[in-house]
Amino acid sequence: MSLNKEHPGITSLYNFINAFNSVEKEKIISNLHFPHFVHSDGNEPVVYENGEIFWKSIKIQFNRMINEENWHYSTLDKCEIISVARNSIQCFVEFNRRDISKKSYGTAKGIWIATFKNNLWALQMRSMIPVSGKISSLAGTKMD
Repeated sequence: MSLNKEHPGITSLYNFINAFNSVEKEKIISNLHFPHFVHSDGNEPVVYENGEIFWKSIKIQFNRMINEENWHYSTLDKCEIISVARNSIQCFVEFNRRDISKKSYGTAKGIWIATFKNNLWALQMRSMIPVSGKISSLAGTKMD
């Protein structure tokens, strides 16, 4: 299915990446629906019941990305619609982690699902697999 950037579900995925790059708690959490479900290669699926639990984990991930990868920001470089329903959209995505010089040092691919709840489109489910480069952790990586 072709990309339709006009669909509010697609817009919500780009909004999440922009919020993620801000490393600001409220911006990130406001672009997610809870419970929020994540999975990454080789890890058990994780369910975050609320934003506080999610933030506790993502802070550890940010620390790893910044200190182990020299992460500066991420880009959502591919977002293709797999299927659309009235209140959800499934997309095949590819993102790159980038350093301060804008060079990609790690790529991951997967499925993101946005849902429409409480009059808001937001990201609710993610399953990602690293495909190249150095990625220290993805959503669902054990963070203790």
